[in-house]
Amino acid sequence: MPMNRALIGKEYRGLEPCTVTADAAKAYAAATNANLTAYTGKDAIAPPMFGVAFSVKALSAPLFDPELQVDMMRLVHGDQDMRFLLPARAGDVITSTSKVLDIADKTTGELLTVAVTSKNQRGEVVLEAKSGLFVRGPRKKESLEAEKREREAEEAAWSAQGVAWTSTQQVDGDQSMRYAEASGDHNPIHKDEAMAKAAGLPGIILHGLCTMAFVHNAAVRQAGGDPNKIRRLAVRFNRPVLMGDTLTIEARGDAKGPWLVRVTNQAGVLVLKSGVVELA
Repeated sequence: MPMNRALIGKEYRGLEPCTVTADAAKAYAAATNANLTAYTGKDAIAPPMFGVAFSVKALSAPLFDPELQVDMMRLVHGDQDMRFLLPARAGDVITSTSKVLDIADKTTGELLTVAVTSKNQRGEVVLEAKSGLFVRGPRKKESLEAEKREREAEEAAWSAQGVAWTSTQQVDGDQSMRYAEASGDHNPIHKDEAMAKAAGLPGIILHGLCTMAFVHNAAVRQAGGDPNKIRRLAVRFNRPVLMGDTLTIEARGDAKGPWLVRVTNQAGVLVLKSGVVELA
């Protein structure tokens, strides 16, 4: 059943605020292997990607709206665009709101785009995010040519840039379990083998946002270890990441940014593409 497009533009407000705690921020850093000094000590900030944890209720609100008619078992994360405006610290009280921006047909399903804005107790915007949530369905032929042109344009842009840096990341055997607890995303395709296979997946898959956090960690290291230098990270999730995978993160562009980013697994399969890192 297609999603209800009458809900485009609907906003979700009045959600329970989230108080940032040192323990929660530390758990998120550990769940994403973010062993960076900026996230430790008395002056620590929360990892910027921790924004997915304090905004998860706002993102989930449309998904669990019965009027929208989302098939959760066919849902995967398609893309994510995050703008980090201010750091969050322990003690901050974050209030997030969300809005259904769009529902669009794709060649193999529908793409739901949800915008989330998160503000601290002073009313300052900490995070702006857009999530593309893909509900898999039967293949449609009418958009194949447009997607082919999009791929060709992206490949040309990628090939025109020199390599800025590369990084590797091993996916731990319990990575998805740790990330589910730290992020609040308990979709069973990330925790239950039988449920994942029932959804047509090869097995438990890693949250796309965890892979995105790996990219963020690598970019921070390249920016001298200062998370505040990363102003925007946008990615598209291309293929599932499995436990035990070895990921290679490659960035292209000028050494000082901005960077185009891709992630491949040990078989050379492109698992994350269309990545963009913008620096302060």
